[in-house]
Amino acid sequence: MTMTDKLVTAWEYESDFEAEFAKVQLEAEGIEAIVLGGNLAAYRGSVGPIKVELQVLEKDAEKAAQIIAAIEQKNKSKNDIQA
Repeated sequence: MTMTDKLVTAWEYESDFEAEFAKVQLEAEGIEAIVLGGNLAAYRGSVGPIKVELQVLEKDAEKAAQIIAAIEQKNKSKNDIQA
């Protein structure tokens, strides 16, 4: 990542755990990612809802969104089976 690379939010999460899990998945696919707001999630009750952002380089945003959507679908399918 360089100073001129633009970061964009690929996905928003309710918890830093979910965002960190997705970050690991993206990095396994060769996409650099960072999590923003994870530390603030601990204060959720006192300041209201806080979204944890998973950000990637703009050039990787489309691929990252596809990977994350596949992860979300897989998790949804697992939850449907368990219900």
